[in-house]
Amino acid sequence: MMFFSCLQVATALPNSPQGIFDLLTEDEVPELVLAINYDELESVRMNEEFIDATLTEGTTTHNLEIRVRGRFRRTTCTMPPLKLKFDKQWLRAAGLNRHNDFKLVTHCTQDQAGQEALLREQLAYELYATIAGEAALRTELVKVTYVNTVDGSTESSYAILIEDIDDLEDRLAAHKLDNIYGTSYDRFTNAEVVSLFQYMIGNTDYSLSMGRNVKLVEGENEEVTAVPYDFDFSGIVSASYMRLRTDLGQDSPHDRVWIWELNEEPQLEAATQHFLDLEEQLLEQVENYHELSNGSRREIKNFLKGFFRDLDHNRVTK
Repeated sequence: MMFFSCLQVATALPNSPQGIFDLLTEDEVPELVLAINYDELESVRMNEEFIDATLTEGTTTHNLEIRVRGRFRRTTCTMPPLKLKFDKQWLRAAGLNRHNDFKLVTHCTQDQAGQEALLREQLAYELYATIAGEAALRTELVKVTYVNTVDGSTESSYAILIEDIDDLEDRLAAHKLDNIYGTSYDRFTNAEVVSLFQYMIGNTDYSLSMGRNVKLVEGENEEVTAVPYDFDFSGIVSASYMRLRTDLGQDSPHDRVWIWELNEEPQLEAATQHFLDLEEQLLEQVENYHELSNGSRREIKNFLKGFFRDLDHNRVTK
């Protein structure tokens, strides 16, 4: 197995044009305006139908289509998670690459807890980017003003913009795996890294064998790289709607559960050392995440320190 080979890829294909994700995320915390017919949005909440919308960044307005995505959050959240789909012909005419399909992680509740959950989930993405480098999805914390075109009412919130999976595939010179089920252990480049990360953040809502909340992409020699996403059911986020896996012995959001479903025992030595080498950097990353309150940063740092103690004492799989 080529361990960590997923971290040694080129950052982009030669001469690949810039994408709209890059344009929308040039500012430190981009401010976007998304105009939607809320009546139409509610009518398509439970299906895959696209509706028209506009997205404004600065003085530039883009026409696009949106639809509701996800499972649990689409039925539960005030503003359901969205998929944003730009017109490919317009992208090409603008000199951009044609990657046009983006996820927007929206607020589930309109209170401060809903904002904190978004900030915490973005932090989880950023921590994984530190760990996995180019084999992590690029995400951007944005501020979105949602305009209801029915009556002109508005609401504002943080959100997380996630790049098109095609951008990641270009970076890794890989493509989405067609048949994800039952992928054998020896094909994975990073199974231990992903599993240790999920254990670190206290997430049980994923599956390498079933491809749940992970993208599996295939590179050279049929090697498979797993790319995790959706961390709202993790201890580091502790969303108000989080469902505990009591069947796995999880009694609180901060109970970690080791999940390993592949057909061979994990080889954790290299992955463990990789995380230990990054311990100080990851803790500093939390401390410097000033969008979060002091209390939240302190709680998350203590939670992560518990993970590193588990690594030091070889308690992860026990």
